[in-house]
Amino acid sequence: MNDAQVLLFTVDVITPIIDDAYTFGKIAAANALSDIFAMGGNPLMALNIIAFPENRLEDLKEILQGGAEKIAEAGALLAGGHTIKDREPKYGLAVIGLVHPQKIIFNHNPQLNDYLILTKPLGTGIISTALKAEMVEKSDLDQAIYWMCKLNKLSPELLNLPIHSMTDITGFGLIGHLKEMLNQDGMEAELWLENIPYLKNLDKYISAGMIPGGTLKNKEIFSCLVEKKSPIPEEKEIALYDAQTSGGLLLSISPEKEEKAKELLLQQGFTESKIIGKIGSTSSPGKRIILK
Repeated sequence: MNDAQVLLFTVDVITPIIDDAYTFGKIAAANALSDIFAMGGNPLMALNIIAFPENRLEDLKEILQGGAEKIAEAGALLAGGHTIKDREPKYGLAVIGLVHPQKIIFNHNPQLNDYLILTKPLGTGIISTALKAEMVEKSDLDQAIYWMCKLNKLSPELLNLPIHSMTDITGFGLIGHLKEMLNQDGMEAELWLENIPYLKNLDKYISAGMIPGGTLKNKEIFSCLVEKKSPIPEEKEIALYDAQTSGGLLLSISPEKEEKAKELLLQQGFTESKIIGKIGSTSSPGKRIILK
């Protein structure tokens, strides 16, 4: 727009993943706002996008209340929206944000030897599937809801650190979004499995077959990039591909500042933040992700 402002514009709409309308509104709004935060920007204004059945207007009221609260928490203005009639509820936001031209963080610019930090635990897709099957325990659902409702907003102090690349983990899972981050032939990412945060008790739901179709599709598409250095339990591996809703941020940051970034994230309530790997290079053609 000018020497000091770049306009960011994004949209995201989802179907309900939990039964409570108010909480679903918060999750959907946090999910839509996340792309602005993932570019280092601040949301300025949002429009509701709604498809909804006419006989459930009380639920719609609760959804909009939850969404409005998250928009306000993000520091943005709710400027209206648009609704259409539909059998299946859908809700999301179109969001406008601003960022300084020199402070845009893209999702494909990691540098050699950068450390990778993940800010939220994996597994929300699996927990949501277990909920649909009426198999999830309340405490496990509560932790998933907590993380999905948490905004991916980072402090100015953290954003001033040398973060070379950043993306939010959503539908393509950790592996799929990490693949997008590797923008050059000969670039690789090493993931340290023992460091990756997972939602508690995730393995029992995976063992029971509570795996979303999108997660299985992610594994089918992206596993060709993955090299395993040792055998990995199926429960640990499939969660790396889990299609997330309002998942965490994946940061690629200079090696001298990764501990400072982790410290600042903990101060902001990202208590499950972990340094999960490192960016490297390979003489082989293409890109690869190494699991260790």
